[in-house]
Amino acid sequence: MVRGLVLVVCVLLLAGCGGGAKHGCKNPREAKALAQLNADLAAIKKAAAIPVKDSLKGGPEINRATDRFLLHVETAPIDNLQRNRLIDHAAAYLLGSCTQCFQALEAERPIVGIAHGDLGCTTTAAYAGPRHRNARALPVRRHAPAA
Repeated sequence: MVRGLVLVVCVLLLAGCGGGAKHGCKNPREAKALAQLNADLAAIKKAAAIPVKDSLKGGPEINRATDRFLLHVETAPIDNLQRNRLIDHAAAYLLGSCTQCFQALEAERPIVGIAHGDLGCTTTAAYAGPRHRNARALPVRRHAPAA
């Protein structure tokens, strides 16, 4: 009877996690970082609604909100797929309001890391800090050119 009860409890605990961090079993630091990033996205959306004289440079509100978002998205303990999706949302809000802000967001996408399998997963407890796009150099081939 006790063994069956322990088995049921274990199954319920494992089912609650869904097998990974994507289904609600986030560490507290990741949840806090995502809340901050969502607040930054709301600030970008609000700032983008303010009319600007120069859509190339945007206004000071847009610039501050974008800078804050870029800092937080770079230092957040989230994986590269989440980082890329959040940048998608921010870029959508900035479209037409600040061309340089939009380009800065595009430049920060972790596409190369994702393409080479570096998802930047933060499921380990030993998170060392933000993942930089060029933290791991790609292998260089030193073959002689074909004649």
